[in-house]
Amino acid sequence: MLKKHVPALIVALFFLGNHLYSQETIEKLIKTGDQYHEAGKLQASLETFLKADEIIPENAEIMWRIARAYSNLGDEEKSQDNQEKARELYQKAEKYARSGVKIDSNHSFCHTYIGVAVGNIALTESSKKKVQLSVVIKNEVMTAIELDDNNDTAHHLLARWHRGVANLSWIERGFAKIFYGGLPPASHEEAIEHFKKAVKILPTYINHHLELARTYQEMKEWKFAMDELNVIEGLEAKSDKDRRYKNEANQIRAIVKNKLK
Repeated sequence: MLKKHVPALIVALFFLGNHLYSQETIEKLIKTGDQYHEAGKLQASLETFLKADEIIPENAEIMWRIARAYSNLGDEEKSQDNQEKARELYQKAEKYARSGVKIDSNHSFCHTYIGVAVGNIALTESSKKKVQLSVVIKNEVMTAIELDDNNDTAHHLLARWHRGVANLSWIERGFAKIFYGGLPPASHEEAIEHFKKAVKILPTYINHHLELARTYQEMKEWKFAMDELNVIEGLEAKSDKDRRYKNEANQIRAIVKNKLK
């Protein structure tokens, strides 16, 4: 009887071995890709996650990381004023993040990176389209936070949403009223609260402090702005993006310092 089942057993063990090998490989690739991300090696990070996607497709953990990589590369292109290239990369980020949500609708970071990508795309759109997309951003980021309240990126994004909506022009507010009956309430105070939550979750991330300082600057809360800028001064820049954030912080510092005289 055993002989009869040996071929089937061999096949089963073969597939099990392949599955275990794939899982081990995928975990190693995710770890490597995350390390590249932390070091600011964005292209290497993207290529690593794309390779992981080839080995095990339709994996939400890989999808959101690919979306993150494309978003970061888009930021790099935007910083060099390559707006069209940046937009293409943000659109790819949105595509992968949405694929992640289709695979796992309860994945906080997949929803987050839909918000990140759409938010960046919205910056290049008309006032009417910008208002329309702001609704998408709010829905995605609120879902992300409901799924994981320790998602610092989602809190950061929601803070920027509050600040952005609070700063809408009267024309943009008019579009919101006409097409959506208005937008949900937004304020700089709410922005501050969510930036503070992001800082609490990940205090070493320079951009959380930078955007919090920028918000205090808009509110003319000069001392609080300087407090955040002082924190940034003591944080290590681990990538080109971090160095760019530090440069931006120094520019704000000169303005804030003058206001504190």
